[in-house]
Amino acid sequence: MNRLLPIVLVILMTAGAAAQQRSLESLREILRGNEREKVEDSDGKCGTPLVFDAMRRMQEFPENVRLSVRQIVSRPALHTSRLSPSGRFRIHHDTSGVNLPQMIGGEPLNPIANSRDEYVDSVGAIFDHCWDMEVGLMGFRPPPPDAGIGGGTEYDVYIVSQAVTDFGFTSWEGETQLESGARDRFVTFIEIDNDYFSQRTKGLDGVRVTAAHEFHHALQIGSYGIWNTVPNSDFYFYELTSVWMEEEVYDDVNDYYFDLALFLQTFKEASGRSRPFTTFDRTTGYAGYERSIWNQYLERRFGRDIIREIWEGMLSLPALNSMDRVLGNRGSSLKAAFAEFSSWNIFTGPRADSLRYYPEGASFPSIQPNVTVTLNGASTFVQGEAYPLSAQYYAFVASGDTIIAGVSNVNHEGAYGSPGERAALRLTLAQSVEARALQKLANGLTMGFDAEPIEDWRTLYIGSASESNLILRTLPSPNPLKVQEATTLVLPAEGSLPGPARVFLLTTTFDLVFSGSYPISDLFGKQFVSVPTRDFAGNVSTGIHFVFLKTGQREYRWKMAIIR
Repeated sequence: MNRLLPIVLVILMTAGAAAQQRSLESLREILRGNEREKVEDSDGKCGTPLVFDAMRRMQEFPENVRLSVRQIVSRPALHTSRLSPSGRFRIHHDTSGVNLPQMIGGEPLNPIANSRDEYVDSVGAIFDHCWDMEVGLMGFRPPPPDAGIGGGTEYDVYIVSQAVTDFGFTSWEGETQLESGARDRFVTFIEIDNDYFSQRTKGLDGVRVTAAHEFHHALQIGSYGIWNTVPNSDFYFYELTSVWMEEEVYDDVNDYYFDLALFLQTFKEASGRSRPFTTFDRTTGYAGYERSIWNQYLERRFGRDIIREIWEGMLSLPALNSMDRVLGNRGSSLKAAFAEFSSWNIFTGPRADSLRYYPEGASFPSIQPNVTVTLNGASTFVQGEAYPLSAQYYAFVASGDTIIAGVSNVNHEGAYGSPGERAALRLTLAQSVEARALQKLANGLTMGFDAEPIEDWRTLYIGSASESNLILRTLPSPNPLKVQEATTLVLPAEGSLPGPARVFLLTTTFDLVFSGSYPISDLFGKQFVSVPTRDFAGNVSTGIHFVFLKTGQREYRWKMAIIR
């Protein structure tokens, strides 16, 4: 009997380890079984969205399923642990079996025998570096202590064999909840793979991006909390921030390249319509990883501290509201930033400009238009719809050039209040102004844009041949202005800084018929002011008018024709 005892223990240990290895897949099966429609679960890399999805839907499950979920997300029981060099992390691992940590190397790659200690020590050093960068250098709040749940007050990291595509995950248990209400905060722990042999980024590079990614989830969920008052708890922003953090901590690894095509080329519904930027749908792969370049844009334009400031703002506001407030403190807004970000995404792949836009943009895939049409006669058009806070890209093939039209619906309030509501739009490219094409382009063509309300929209037209902005802003546009057709009067404000501007319309006898205040926008280094036509349509009559624009730096004067 005694001789059988070690064999029984080995079998039990192996069975327990195998059950842990299947934990994320078991969670996927539970969530699949509770989907209203049968879908293919295509999430991977980070399992934290799975945990989030399961925890927020816990009340939907029968009691036996709830018990299974709690077991899956609970801390694994491993053989031993050791502290990281700084003493901030406790690294849990097995000394044998399927979870045995091991380095990989050679050509082709293979596990390296007797490398358990080297792997565990490397994990500890890597997580220490992540703490130094994310908490020490960048100033994010550290994770809350766990009162010794994992064997000490250190943050707990468990090395457990993951499924083929899974890198790891951050988990939390209901009994470790620190705050509830509009936001939930929890004590968390992290699980990572034991060798990164099968993952797309292998070996210690796989450990590096996982540690940077999951440790920031630990800060997000433990110190900033999960919002319960907005769609999907803004969890796409949690994921995109964690992927962005990989690049901040380990710039030379670039695992995020694998996901970019999901945003730049396929972030669309079956109809071809772009998804809202706030989409969180792990079952189709759109959990947020693919949108990490949003934070890259914010960092490049406003400095790295803006990301931490947004998270600090999320202590009292959900993500979009925090972004808008923080951007406002920098003289911008979420509407202006989202429009500019959408324009940056045209300049990737062969059109990349590392000095003006993404530093690594040449390694990104090119944007894939939603629709492509050809100008064969006098005019052609595209008619579509857009969700709040979404960007559509339309390609117009004309003689000698292809025009990429970027159309952004910047209504971020609607992204919270009416996220499923779609607004109609129409773009018309024409040889002349007679076909409702009202914006003169540098290549001699004209482009018209129709959508309401006009303040929710931003447009940009890029010529593929010149790779430049085709919109002419040296004169007011359109001119002549047909108030029944044009939705916006665009006034150039070259040389002005961001801020308010005053607009005045006068008759030829210098009678003031309209005045208003509008912000100065900047796009590709060109400053301009957009005035909705409806603001002054009832005050003007057919004839010549004088237009005056006054900014903090300059005054501009023009003469233009208005047709009612």
